[in-house]
Amino acid sequence: MTLRQALVTAHLILGCIAAPILIILGLSGAALVFEDEIEAAANSALLRVGVSGPALSLPVLEAHIDSSYPGFHLTAVSFGTGPRSSWSVSAAAPVGDSSVDLLINPYTGRILGTADQEHDVMRWVHLLHTRLMAGSQGQTVVAMAALLLAFLAASGLVLWWRSMVITVAWRGSKRRVMFDLHNTVGGVAWLFLGIFAVTALVIHWDGETDQWLGRLTDSAPLAQPPSAAPPCTSGSALPLAQLLALAEAQVPGARATNVRLRNGVSAPVRVIFKFPEDRTPAGRTQVFLAPCSGQVLLVRNARTAPFSFRYTAMWNRMIHTGDVFGW
Repeated sequence: MTLRQALVTAHLILGCIAAPILIILGLSGAALVFEDEIEAAANSALLRVGVSGPALSLPVLEAHIDSSYPGFHLTAVSFGTGPRSSWSVSAAAPVGDSSVDLLINPYTGRILGTADQEHDVMRWVHLLHTRLMAGSQGQTVVAMAALLLAFLAASGLVLWWRSMVITVAWRGSKRRVMFDLHNTVGGVAWLFLGIFAVTALVIHWDGETDQWLGRLTDSAPLAQPPSAAPPCTSGSALPLAQLLALAEAQVPGARATNVRLRNGVSAPVRVIFKFPEDRTPAGRTQVFLAPCSGQVLLVRNARTAPFSFRYTAMWNRMIHTGDVFGW
């Protein structure tokens, strides 16, 4: 058996083994490209609003919530993906552990519904695409499928290179038509399939990739988020609007996408930001604050982060999803 014959056999056998999984990953990945549009269509009454002037400030928004949930205070706000998106808001009761998760029109303050009413179909698509809905074992299978896809893309290019078929003999036998189609599509698609495979592997082993690139570029690792906040003497956290303003001062030019007060005053407040060039959904810039004093505990700025972090957490994902080219 020649080397080429061995490669053809391996390409055929491994392709047949990987095909069912790759079909699932391909279809679910195609759906995720239109995630925002699908979610909006499935939950139009909850997620889509009309633009009518500037968005309300957080204190005014809190006053609107108070009319329906007296005494409740904001603990988290997700500012949506665009001007026509509703805001996702969490509010907690003044006493006890009671809380509500609401979807709110940011221009009028009207409560559109609760998070429980949302049809979260794309969450299941995410789980299918990243782990086949089978937990860590499914995640490992997806990584193995990515390895096989990388091999299929590389071996397919080698096998195609001799003939470089880019046309289809439509009047030939069915076998010849399928052979030409396979070669023609593969000759065009191998680069994209290889990119999907390599970037998927980086996503799976992002920690290891980050460490390897850090050593390669001799850059310091990104500081880890603080796990606890300084002791609180006042007994209560600052208003969420004030904490947000303090965080915004640390990263001028970035748009806040999410602010969350976690575990009362025992954990830091985390504010997530997105710079214009960052096409990841929520952004990769984070500011951590002490909830009672507003002291800045850590700033993880995507613009000044080490190359290893920017590649693994931002650029690699943007390439994998196609977000790097926008629509």
